[in-house]
Amino acid sequence: MVTYGGVNIFGSAVQVQHVPRPRAAQTASYFGVSGTQFLDGGSRGRVFSIRGVLTAASLAELDAAENTFLACADGVARTLVDNRGRTWSNVVFKGEFVADARGVTAGGSGWALPYRAVFYGLT
Repeated sequence: MVTYGGVNIFGSAVQVQHVPRPRAAQTASYFGVSGTQFLDGGSRGRVFSIRGVLTAASLAELDAAENTFLACADGVARTLVDNRGRTWSNVVFKGEFVADARGVTAGGSGWALPYRAVFYGLT
């Protein structure tokens, strides 16, 4: 189960894709000296693209689930556990949440809101 700070805010059918950011580097060359100098500046974290579906029995409960998700955009770094069980510490949600263009849909047991969101791994 995918969790953020120990809580499942993501709903169901959650997909997590992480992409490491390029490492920082400095390349220098000097007049009269063949070649280049490369200095590694270390990693710069990663980006998590998350897709899922928030579900609830009523529209009011669906709105509450969305508000709970958005309340995590408070600048606090938390631990993210992805759908493969990997643990990522120091992950921040900045509020990048996009509901599906089709909006809310009614289903057999209630309401559903597909979404995509972006989280940032600081380490």
